[in-house]
Amino acid sequence: LQLMNASETVQQYRISVQGLSGLTLASEAVVSVEATETRWVPVTLQLPYEGAKPGSHEIHFEIEALNSSGRVTEKSVFLVPR
Repeated sequence: LQLMNASETVQQYRISVQGLSGLTLASEAVVSVEATETRWVPVTLQLPYEGAKPGSHEIHFEIEALNSSGRVTEKSVFLVPR
């Protein structure tokens, strides 16, 4: 994910994911981004074996600012191998 902090202070963001039953975030859930910084954040997701049929599944990342009331939801896909 690419996070951009357009404010003049350090911000902390909580990342969560929804869309498939049992899908969890396996990487850091809270990320700090310096003032006026753009940061790429690698995200690792886990799904139990047999948790979904093979193919592409729509998921949504929710990014919530902990220092303010900001919240953004971004659509993505989770690929389950055949």
